[in-house]
Amino acid sequence: MGRFALALAVVLSLMACGGGDGQPQPTPSPQPTDPVRFTQIAPATQDQPTHVASPAIKYELGHLPVLGAVPTPNVFLTPIRGAIRYPQATLPKSGRVNDRFPVILLLHGNHDPRDPSYLGYDYLARDLAEHGYVAVSIDANAINASSDDPLAPTNAGDSSSVSRGQLILGTLDQLRSIDKSGGPGWMSDLQGKLDFERIGLMGHSRGGQGLTNAIKFNLQRESVTPYALKYQLARTPDAFAHYPDLLSAVTAPGFVDDQLFAKAIETEEIIFSPTANTTRPYNFRGGLLLAPTDFYGTVGLANIPLAVVLPSCDGDVFNLQGARTYDNNRYGFDYDTAGAMQVLVRGANHNYYNTEWVNDDTNPPYLPHDSYCDAQRDKTPHLTPEDQRRGGLFLINSFMRHFVGNEAAFGPYWNGLAQLPQAACPEGEWPCDARVALTIQQDATKRLSIHRFEYADSLGRNDLGGLVTLRGFDAASLCEMPYGNSYAEGACMPGRLPGFETRQSSTGGLRSIAEHIQLSWSSPQASMSTMLEGASAQAYDTLSFRVAIVRPFGQEIQVSLKDVSGKSASVKASRFSDALYLGTTAPRSGSPLMPNAEDLPFVNGEPAQLMNMVAIPLSAFQGLDMGRLSELRLSLPGQSGKITLADVQFQRMGREN
Repeated sequence: MGRFALALAVVLSLMACGGGDGQPQPTPSPQPTDPVRFTQIAPATQDQPTHVASPAIKYELGHLPVLGAVPTPNVFLTPIRGAIRYPQATLPKSGRVNDRFPVILLLHGNHDPRDPSYLGYDYLARDLAEHGYVAVSIDANAINASSDDPLAPTNAGDSSSVSRGQLILGTLDQLRSIDKSGGPGWMSDLQGKLDFERIGLMGHSRGGQGLTNAIKFNLQRESVTPYALKYQLARTPDAFAHYPDLLSAVTAPGFVDDQLFAKAIETEEIIFSPTANTTRPYNFRGGLLLAPTDFYGTVGLANIPLAVVLPSCDGDVFNLQGARTYDNNRYGFDYDTAGAMQVLVRGANHNYYNTEWVNDDTNPPYLPHDSYCDAQRDKTPHLTPEDQRRGGLFLINSFMRHFVGNEAAFGPYWNGLAQLPQAACPEGEWPCDARVALTIQQDATKRLSIHRFEYADSLGRNDLGGLVTLRGFDAASLCEMPYGNSYAEGACMPGRLPGFETRQSSTGGLRSIAEHIQLSWSSPQASMSTMLEGASAQAYDTLSFRVAIVRPFGQEIQVSLKDVSGKSASVKASRFSDALYLGTTAPRSGSPLMPNAEDLPFVNGEPAQLMNMVAIPLSAFQGLDMGRLSELRLSLPGQSGKITLADVQFQRMGREN
């Protein structure tokens, strides 16, 4: 019998024994000194502006040859253009003295090319400029498929977003030239003012995939040479119909005149990016992927803080491909000094973060009428455009100001310690923390893995070498993380359990792909006990794990720790997390968590099932010797249920115990 089969046989035999092990179960004993979930309220990004923002100024900086990968590799030209807002003047008494301003680039996705999508983030750009940042919103319409843009090449669509990554870097190249040498008119205001040691990137939809390509190309450029452009011109001259000087260089079928080609490069203002290893990489301090695509399973994103924002009612990228980006990159190498974050926004759709994208993508033909998110229902978790952007403004700009601008005021939120400000909540709804499920994976120096579920014997042994015991479950299955395209599914042993399917045609189904354990039970107090082998948690302040509630709408998890002396302490996980409930408002009572009255109309819908973080302060487990721990137990008081578990670990979040 193989190692995995032996471990599985032991686990299943223990499960058959039913709940309980003859030992008294620890009960929670709340004290007045018990820690609270939040230590403060995060400031609104709109608070205390320090600068007068410039108007949104459109820029044109030449044309960039880029390489598209879909449907076949092809070279085409895209204008380097968009809109910039920058700090035009310092407000009196602001106390801010800036020699250089951090640079934030915003990139839209594959929307209707007749819409000026790049103008749809001006609410973000204005707020950033008012607080000392240069915000650049890139126009990528020439890349989008079937473009009616007069400067776009014929059928230049590039669903791979390779060209979008090149456009990000090409834009930065031109800005660096302006910073060094100036430019005409208003551009002279930017000379010597751009801080290329502090750059942040936000990519929406396919712009998110372009962002990840830019991170990769930053270290090893994927650029187009003059020879490659000339070769493409000779093969497909019609693709350059909007560039007459280039066309005039084609003097015979398949032949390009060198002198005329060189002249066209100048007259058409064609700018070639540096090739591999010929220029200094940019210092990216943070990347935020907003409802991103990830068609090919992006891996290898290291040494840059990443946040993936996932709208739960995304009717466009309805399979929430960004969840794969997070899962594939959450564990960096041991030398990776950056963390990763997943942000699930309940009730948000794909389009409303962009003011130019007015269609509600949760309505048919995008999603079926019986969807959990169908805005035509009388009661749904659906956000209005204005409310969605209130939250988006906080999430996007606070991320940039913390990770790029090093503004300490926003650090507590991105460490899970601060509550959302009222300005980030839907109008008339505060607190609204149940709307936003934040998952944090700290870098290797700030975490100790207890159970990642990545090995064949993970149902029976944890990462510390301790025994794992499952009791009272009807079934358990161990699932690996797949690598590959957005439809790849990981294998499960002995098999994927019923109800845990990844659905390909709706927002429902399990969307997280991280290695995990699937559990189902039909009687209360099923539990998982994992032995900690005397491990020390003194270097950490938080016990965290990820959980997806598959059915029913809410669950409770009783979390117990025991030290080597036999002392134990227990807390309810719902005290510190909204991950155990699928509604948009936190339930006030019940164990397991029962639906609120306002959630009943859509309780039987199909919410996306993501593994979100439960983070419990270690100080909640009072009276234990955190330097010598013996056992962690997760108990499920619900009569029945189905959940997944992943990433059980100690983390250091910066909480003062």
